[in-house]
Amino acid sequence: MAKIIRKVGRIFFPIVISILLVVGCAFAINNVAIDKNDNSQNLNNQNNESAVADSASTFELSGTNTQMATKWSEAINYAYSNKGTNVTVKLLNDWNAPTTGDHDFGTGSAFGNESHSLYIYDGMTVTLDLNGHSINRGLTKETANLMGRVITVDTNSTLSIKDSSYNSTLAKSTAPENLSSLPFGKIKGGANNKANSGDKMGGGITVKSNATLNFYGGIVTNNYCRGNGGGIFVTGGAKLNFYDGIVCNNFSDDNGASIYTSQATANIYDGIVSNNNSHRTAGLRAFNRATLNIFGGIITNNTSCIEGNDVWSQSTHAGGISLSSSSILNLSGGTIKNNKHATNGVGGIMVETIDCFINISGNPQVYDNTNAENTKSGIHFAKNYKIRIDGKLEKDEKSAKIAVNFAYDYDIFSPFTVGYSYYGNKNMPPSKYFLSYNENESFVAKNDEVVLSRATTSIYDYIYLDSNNERQNYKDNDKLHGYNDSSLNIENGTAKYILGSISPNTSISEFVNNLEGLGIDKYNMGLFNSKGTLLYDSGSAMGIAPELLNNGKELAVGTGWYLKYNVKPGVTETIYLSVLGDVNGDGRLSASDVSYLRQIANDKALYESLSLEKKLACTIINKGEVTTADAEIVKNVIEKIFDINIFF
Repeated sequence: MAKIIRKVGRIFFPIVISILLVVGCAFAINNVAIDKNDNSQNLNNQNNESAVADSASTFELSGTNTQMATKWSEAINYAYSNKGTNVTVKLLNDWNAPTTGDHDFGTGSAFGNESHSLYIYDGMTVTLDLNGHSINRGLTKETANLMGRVITVDTNSTLSIKDSSYNSTLAKSTAPENLSSLPFGKIKGGANNKANSGDKMGGGITVKSNATLNFYGGIVTNNYCRGNGGGIFVTGGAKLNFYDGIVCNNFSDDNGASIYTSQATANIYDGIVSNNNSHRTAGLRAFNRATLNIFGGIITNNTSCIEGNDVWSQSTHAGGISLSSSSILNLSGGTIKNNKHATNGVGGIMVETIDCFINISGNPQVYDNTNAENTKSGIHFAKNYKIRIDGKLEKDEKSAKIAVNFAYDYDIFSPFTVGYSYYGNKNMPPSKYFLSYNENESFVAKNDEVVLSRATTSIYDYIYLDSNNERQNYKDNDKLHGYNDSSLNIENGTAKYILGSISPNTSISEFVNNLEGLGIDKYNMGLFNSKGTLLYDSGSAMGIAPELLNNGKELAVGTGWYLKYNVKPGVTETIYLSVLGDVNGDGRLSASDVSYLRQIANDKALYESLSLEKKLACTIINKGEVTTADAEIVKNVIEKIFDINIFF
């Protein structure tokens, strides 16, 4: 029997230990403030009592402002005397501040010495249940006063705001313009005229001095700040945990109309940030080594740079999210779309200074943000900026969708990611996760990272003569017409654009039909022969029989021909043609070209006198000089021993 007991004990004891380990790990996970790869907290239970610590005492507020202020003071005094105890305050009716003076809720330590807002301080822990009611200070932009905010969380304190009436499903099915009218508890009517003064900013709620705000439900709406943080202002080592709720219809004269963080952390798990407006960034702004962790939620319909900003503000702020001064955005979920820039800036996400970091994993959706010119955007890349991919770009069977926009001086041929393949995306095409609003652009993997591709659908390609007198194609050398080719093919001090990969005996109709892939509209161009005679104009033959347009044997486009087309209103560009082996310019390969090539091979002065498009037509073997071997190749092509196209 003893042996049996010992045997059972040996089996049972490891099982008990395993169970204890599992329970211990679960406990640890529930107590981690941030785990960017595991959003396993029950983030939709904003009304679940277990989401916050049990209250040792509950204070119910009702009646007039004076009566509610008295009860609030009792609750705060109790919390101060019983630090570590979670004190619950529950509204039984709306709390409207007096409409006289500075609209102060009350006086004394429960209302702060300066702001006269609801004040949580000195390490206390408070849970505020809006219970479907509003706390309204009743101030506006026109009546704003010094620190006229609604709530202040200060000095290592913790405030948890919930709303027993909040319905997340209803909120997400409501149009952005109607969010502020939903029948949920509200924090509203804050108006702060303190601008650019440390921790004194914020219109609705200010969180500072290593304090924590946990937001589980309710609406922060119709608040104003002359400085930063129209809705919620987080600073001084503080933390915002936004589990659910709405921040809408707030305004800031400076930055962060909805949520502003400075030297602080904001964790966005769910909820809605919408319809906020600012002179600068309208949605979320991180400044001065702040951190934004976005796991979920919807950031939409926020508008930046309204009411006549200066040029600096227009160019460096965004409708959705902006980062500045060594701040970090960890983006693993959520939707950032339909945000707007009221002028010509960025509607989506923008890095104001390149010392900031954007780290992406999971399934964030960032697209269809716009500006006044209706230019759509997602993440805007300043010169030399790269994002870090630190995880798989899929989560919960949903893929990331990130629109990408580059600054005019960005090297689009260099990768804009770091870590794409290393962190689990190696065998996945980047175009699955990244998108461009230019139909000629896509994204491909290059050296295990993501790079923009502007591959054309045309069979033609621009060509140039390099410093070794060798013919080069744009597509093989990361060259893009109109982007980085202004120093190529310099002739008489000016860049000459030359189109190659054109087969002999190509008819005019065949040629112009293949230009669409290069972005050239055949109905908006003219084609000239080498003598400058216009033969084709905007879809019609000019000075020739129309049937010749389709006859490449009688009339073929040749070396030295050129086209002119309207790039944009008032701007016309000229592009020359070079047909390999066609040195005499008739568009066909003949004994005349063989004879001419032999002359060029034996007369360097003759070669130097040729136009660039003819020099390129001569470089068949392409070894830096023209030899009689080039002539022999053309002879063999004429005799149909092989095709000239193998030398393109």
